[in-house]
Amino acid sequence: MDIADKIKFLRTNILDLSQEKFAKKIDVTRGTINNWEQGLSVPTIAHITMIALVCNITTDYLIEDNHPLELSVRDINDREYQILLQLINYFNDINNKEKHE
Repeated sequence: MDIADKIKFLRTNILDLSQEKFAKKIDVTRGTINNWEQGLSVPTIAHITMIALVCNITTDYLIEDNHPLELSVRDINDREYQILLQLINYFNDINNKEKHE
């Protein structure tokens, strides 16, 4: 499975969420989720990390072609979740500024 298939599998089979609800959990748009699942774009490392945290899996599963699905045993609390969202937004801002320079 490629990363597009893995994201869709996790969203539909592990979390049982719509694209819209999944997007809200990782602070992106529904269109972004759709693009990832269709293979039109790929998530950033920050988003891969967020997907892994939300799905309680390792990032290795998403990144590596033949890595087995491993569920993480650690849940994050609301404070850690908010910190991760802030980090993603920070790195997205930096990335957007670099694109416009």
